[in-house]
Amino acid sequence: MKRVSTSVLGLAVVLLVTIAAMKPVSGFSCVQAKLSLLTCLPFLTTNQESPSSVCCNAVRNVRASASTKPELREACDCLKATANETPNLNKDKAVQLPKLCNVDVGFSISKDIDCSKISSLARISG
Repeated sequence: MKRVSTSVLGLAVVLLVTIAAMKPVSGFSCVQAKLSLLTCLPFLTTNQESPSSVCCNAVRNVRASASTKPELREACDCLKATANETPNLNKDKAVQLPKLCNVDVGFSISKDIDCSKISSLARISG
């Protein structure tokens, strides 16, 4: 029994070290952003009238993780690609999402945004 618990503990340590090593050099991670924004899909793809507080927290966290101009452009590219990959995405709701969550993401979440034209960082509000 001791051998099993020691093996499990060793595996857990290896997993934690691997996850820590995978952490991006920059503060922004497209994979993490996509995962957290899954909570917004009911608002963005159905007739749900407003985003949930969990969704708004995800928007706030994604914005906070992109604190430099290169990270903000990376976030823009990521969200643009995600918008293009999301079936049944309501374009108007995607554009409204940051405002409804009181978060200035610094760009419009849309399939058509030119992320290379992001010139300044927006402030996090609310």
